Amino acid sequence: MAWQLDENAQQIQRGQIPSKYMMDQEFYRRHSVTDMKEDSSKTLSAAARRSFFRRKQKHKRSSSKDGKETVALDAISTDSIPFFDDCVSLAYQRVQKVECTYPRPVLIFGPLTDAVKDMLVKESPGKFCRCLLEVMKASQQAIERGVKDFLFIDYKRRSGHFDVTTVASIKEITEKGCHCLLDIAPHAIERLHNVHIYPIVVFVRYKNAKQIKEQKDPVYLRDKVSQKHSKEQFESAQKIEQDYSKFFTGIVQGGSLPYVCTQIMTIVDQEQSKVLWTPHGGP
Repeated sequence: MAWQLDENAQQIQRGQIPSKYMMDQEFYRRHSVTDMKEDSSKTLSAAARRSFFRRKQKHKRSSSKDGKETVALDAISTDSIPFFDDCVSLAYQRVQKVECTYPRPVLIFGPLTDAVKDMLVKESPGKFCRCLLEVMKASQQAIERGVKDFLFIDYKRRSGHFDVTTVASIKEITEKGCHCLLDIAPHAIERLHNVHIYPIVVFVRYKNAKQIKEQKDPVYLRDKVSQKHSKEQFESAQKIEQDYSKFFTGIVQGGSLPYVCTQIMTIVDQEQSKVLWTPHGGP
C-alpha cells in the first residue's frame, strides 16, 4: 500500500501499487513479444524463396502459433503501467525533495525566443535578467575541460574567442532574486542538473511556419520574418520538441509576443511555487 501525494507532498489517497514481481513479468513479456515478431518476420522472409504452396502453408502455421502465444501473453498484460520504448518503467522511481530558495533559471525554446526574452526583460526587469555570456580567448581543449569540471554549462565558438555560459554567472543572477534567462542548447540541460541547477524549461509551440511569419511587433520584431526564416525556425522547433520534450516543464501556444510572454510568466510563477522533486541519488 502507498499514499499518492500532490506536488506539495500532501496525502491525496491511499492505494495499492503493482508488485516488483509483476513489473518484471511485464518487462519480459514485452521483450518476448518483440523478439517473437522479429523471428516471425525472418521466417516469412526465408519462406518467400520457396514455392507458393509451401510458403502459404508455412505462413498459416506460423501465424497460428504466434497468435496462440500472443493471446497467452496478453492474458497477463499490465498495459496501464507506464513504460518507455526501451521497456524501462518509472513505476518505482525513487525521488527526493529539493528546496529551491532562489528563483529558478528559465529556458525558452521555440521560434522567436530572442524577441520573447527581450520583452520579458524590458517589461519585468526586476523579475527576469539575461545571463551574460563571458568572452574567453582560450583553446577548444581548455573550454571543454571547463565543461567537464562543471565550471561551464555551454559555449559558442566565435571568431577568435568563445562565448561561454558559466555556472558562476548563473548563480550571480539567481542570488540577486532574479530569474536568469539562459541561452544554451537543449543538450546542456543535463549539465545544469549535474551542478544542482534545475531550470524551468518552456517550449513555445506554433501551429505552422505561416503563423510565425505573421507575427509582428513594432518594438521587438521590427524586421519582418521572412518565409525562409519562419520555415527554418518551425522545423528547428519541431526537432527540439521531438528530441528534448522530456525536459519541458510547460508548453505555451504560439501567438503574439504579449500573449506568449503572459503564458510564460504564468508558468514560471506556478513552477517557482511548487515543491521540486528530482530522482533520488541523481544530480
